[in-house]
Amino acid sequence: MQRKLLLLTISALRIQNIHADATTVSTNRDTSIDLDGPSNSTETQCVAKELLSGKVSTCHTYQIATLNASPRRCIHIESPAPSKEEDAPEVCIDFPNWFDGTNGCDTYTKEDHFCSEFGSWTYSTTPYTANQACCACGGGNKAKPRLRVGDAVVLKGNQQMLNCNDLQIVAIESNPTFKYVVKVMSGCGNSKRYFDGNQIVQNFQFPQGSNIFVETDDPNVINKYYKVELKKCRHGMKEQEFEFQQADKDASKVIILHKATELPLVTMMGAVSPIVNITQVWEDGIFDGSGDYFFMQLITNMNEGQYHDGKPMEPAKSWLMSGFFGQPEYSEVTPRSTLQVGAADDQEYSMWTFKQIIREYESNETSDAVDEHVEWLEKKTAMIGIDYLEEMPPWDLLDVDREASKKEVKSRFRELSRSFHPDKLLHHPEKKELFEKIFVLLQSAYQGLKSGDEGEKERFRAEGDTGSQLFTHSQNIVELLPIYWTKIESNESTTGASEKVNRYILNVASHLNSTLVDSTVSEEESKPTVQLWVVFMYSPKCGMSRTVRGMIDLAAAHLEKNHNIKVGAYACGLYKGFEAARNDPIGVASDPICAQFQRRETPNVHIIVETLPGKKFDENGVLVNVPLDQELVKENANFKHFYAAVPDGNTVEFYPENFIKFAKQGKRVWDYSHLVRKMTKSDFNDTQFIKNISLVAYFDGTGNGETNDEVVDAIKGALPGVAHRFLNDGLYIGVASCGYGDEDDDKLVDCSQYNVSWLPDVKLYGENDTVGVSLLRGQFGDRRDVQIALESTGNVLRMMLGGEDNNEDEFEEMKEPQEPGSEGSCQQQAPPPEHNDINLPKLDEPDKVPLLEENSEKDEVNLQLDEKKKAFLEADKGPRKPKLAGGEKRAELDGGPRESRIRDRVAGFDSRKNKRVGGGALMGGGGGGGGGGFIAG
Repeated sequence: MQRKLLLLTISALRIQNIHADATTVSTNRDTSIDLDGPSNSTETQCVAKELLSGKVSTCHTYQIATLNASPRRCIHIESPAPSKEEDAPEVCIDFPNWFDGTNGCDTYTKEDHFCSEFGSWTYSTTPYTANQACCACGGGNKAKPRLRVGDAVVLKGNQQMLNCNDLQIVAIESNPTFKYVVKVMSGCGNSKRYFDGNQIVQNFQFPQGSNIFVETDDPNVINKYYKVELKKCRHGMKEQEFEFQQADKDASKVIILHKATELPLVTMMGAVSPIVNITQVWEDGIFDGSGDYFFMQLITNMNEGQYHDGKPMEPAKSWLMSGFFGQPEYSEVTPRSTLQVGAADDQEYSMWTFKQIIREYESNETSDAVDEHVEWLEKKTAMIGIDYLEEMPPWDLLDVDREASKKEVKSRFRELSRSFHPDKLLHHPEKKELFEKIFVLLQSAYQGLKSGDEGEKERFRAEGDTGSQLFTHSQNIVELLPIYWTKIESNESTTGASEKVNRYILNVASHLNSTLVDSTVSEEESKPTVQLWVVFMYSPKCGMSRTVRGMIDLAAAHLEKNHNIKVGAYACGLYKGFEAARNDPIGVASDPICAQFQRRETPNVHIIVETLPGKKFDENGVLVNVPLDQELVKENANFKHFYAAVPDGNTVEFYPENFIKFAKQGKRVWDYSHLVRKMTKSDFNDTQFIKNISLVAYFDGTGNGETNDEVVDAIKGALPGVAHRFLNDGLYIGVASCGYGDEDDDKLVDCSQYNVSWLPDVKLYGENDTVGVSLLRGQFGDRRDVQIALESTGNVLRMMLGGEDNNEDEFEEMKEPQEPGSEGSCQQQAPPPEHNDINLPKLDEPDKVPLLEENSEKDEVNLQLDEKKKAFLEADKGPRKPKLAGGEKRAELDGGPRESRIRDRVAGFDSRKNKRVGGGALMGGGGGGGGGGFIAG
């Protein structure tokens, strides 16, 4: 075979003799370190020592898991099966680093006569001759090679092969000299792409299937490659087991040993030191389990060969990370420099938790450790019903990867069958019906995924694929599938015509059926009640949605356990019949369930209310649901409280403590909402309104008025807090819906009678005052303006009325919106302007043509056309709008800095400098970004 000679000088490595199918690597480096770890370990009695403030201990075994809800994954390192000692041939290995001043041992392999002529020569550069040092000349050392056939390896020092991570030793040769034959399993190195006339082809410098000859056993050149992956956490897998050792007196510095390989975790990832610096993410007690999450920092050689100001750079400090912002799925563990963009330590992909593994002999239990997926199946069914499992993808039901092998599917089904097979429930007859149904679902998933026909199996996968749900496997968050929303028709109109708008009300309770575990079902009569939900509206395409799911899962666990608030998630535009439109890729406007929340970004977060039926015993003594009052259901469903900090914020807004705070404040808004009166026409003549100081908010009740939804939401979210603040002061707080002025509906008010000139508006009335003064006399820009105006009014009222505030809320600092392009939500493209907003040039009028005498039939036709034209002109005026008072004109905010334009409107506006969201003492729970939606009680 004709040889092609290519010389690459990279560090101390020489690659030469590149054949058409092979590359030979040799080196001058000395073998100085052994990264294979101890060959034998002696078991001794372990003396436990607490580390990381007692969060881990020596002498125990742990899994290292991600902060991730879909599902949680653990660090997994495959250790190659050990070769039998007799399988490793004894080979001759040249003296490491031998050099005669001109040539190394590799030169003596080129010609047979080199050893006979020059092998005995002595040199001042080395005490050994070639005959002593080089295997080709009869010298060298006889030893078993450090690596084995089948080992995955990495080649160091060769810059062009740094991204070659799929290499495997396929042979070990010793004649005429020692070499590893390394096969390239996947093409790597520099590559070129070109079009061959039919398709785009990519040529790699080291193509798949080619061989590389490595003529050294130096671990600085060739060493085992340990792929540090993330896989589903499994009990009993040594590949996922680690031990902790104290590194020095600093309790935060530890060495984490992988049990299967007996090597330090970070050393296998290229760290220059086995020490890991571990710091706690959250303090203890902030939320349930807050002290169990950590950052891990290591020292790597990422800066090797790089200079700064003419000096070599120090080794790089790096975070141990499970992914990057917006990554669809976390699959590998990666060190990332603390100085690199995207390596922020405030992201969930840089957070880890340590799960102690309890062996059977370490526990008082007589059974194996509980399978987390078994717990999840029971909990999810009890939480939301068997229907939820029926909608799940089959691989998620079996807790395997979508592309899992037949062997993996079979093994997992057998494990789950031990828990759910009906024959296993002799001691739990109350669970028999539920478990039988779960087992049938598991069996169906197994039958479909075990097929040996790849085409048939893929068709089965496609039928069960639910797209990209982010919380399918969450223990604490419910994916609110379309079946959990009930469509109702609303009388609200957006056009002024008879058209009705569909609304969707959350109705999870109707799916909680008899298949639930009996212990979760109440056997007592009860009145109708409500369930508060925090709903996370997301797009699977949005990086922010994917990045915060683990933190939301932590918050959800705390909220359900401590505050009886459930967390649900809905994927906009994902489901059949609710697909995202082409011009709305994130689905916020085209998916009707998402569209009703009137947001243009994902994620967006709201608190909504589900009405739960009461129960009573029928004549047969059976506990049955009491039919719900549908007007009550609709009224409760009108409540929406919006997390306004999210659109202008970043991932910190989703930290569990912030998410929990928003949910608690939203619950207070709901709890206080019954203090706000829903005023009818007759209420304006009530002595309670006339004889007291009153604060009344006016809103469009027709759906056709020109109002600012953000300002409306801010007012509705703030008023319950105002009512609670002045609960003991007799202050009258109400809301009124403005109508056309000619309705018979008592709930719609003719607002022109009360000098309301714009909507929305908030008017303050003194005793016996029926005119009032508007607090919103200018066009406020956003919810913060409204909040501050109401807070300032509340402060003035408190000074007038005396007494103390009935207030217990805490509030966050206000945050200015982020600059465009900063890390944050996914936005829907803004709609084009309406045609009537465009200034079109005036067209020339056509020449006037003298009218001809027309007959009476033509006149009759013209009369008909005139009637149609009149009707058209009437329709062109647009939909009917609420009847308002005329005369006074709302101030426009023109010129000057924003703060100075508004300062004179309300006394005490300087409080704006504190920049607090939630509205301060007046707001009573609008925090986390303020509240929104409809008042309900």
